[in-house]
Amino acid sequence: MSLTEALWVPLQRGVYWTNQPHVQALETWKDLWGAGPAAPSDALTERTRITAHITTTGHILRTALEHTLHSR
Repeated sequence: MSLTEALWVPLQRGVYWTNQPHVQALETWKDLWGAGPAAPSDALTERTRITAHITTTGHILRTALEHTLHSR
């Protein structure tokens, strides 16, 4: 199944702009700490906190589908 462009484009744009500050924060984090495993524990916790704020289009679609199926 695929979404029509009329549905996909606003979804994709909304996710992009909503995630932009968090993606930028992750890029800054990576510039500071590199790949991550060698980063201190508090830095890894910060990375986890930042990534928790990122929403994917897949997450939105799965949530919508689950909501739709459970609302019957």
